[in-house]
Amino acid sequence: MTSTRKAKWETTPEQIDNQILPAYNEIAKQSVHLINEFQCPPEYVADMLRDIADALISAHPESENKCSCC
Repeated sequence: MTSTRKAKWETTPEQIDNQILPAYNEIAKQSVHLINEFQCPPEYVADMLRDIADALISAHPESENKCSCC
């Protein structure tokens, strides 16, 4: 019997160093900038980021609960 299951996606060290970590850092900088600009509690921006994550999952429902992290 052949498996129809897709291979598990994993990052490469190059992706982590050259794309993922810089993206995390940029998102963090932008988040701090928004907190300072709005003079809002960090929880407000954290909620914004959660809403973005939820929107990404709902736009791609086939990826829901199929990542290696959960």
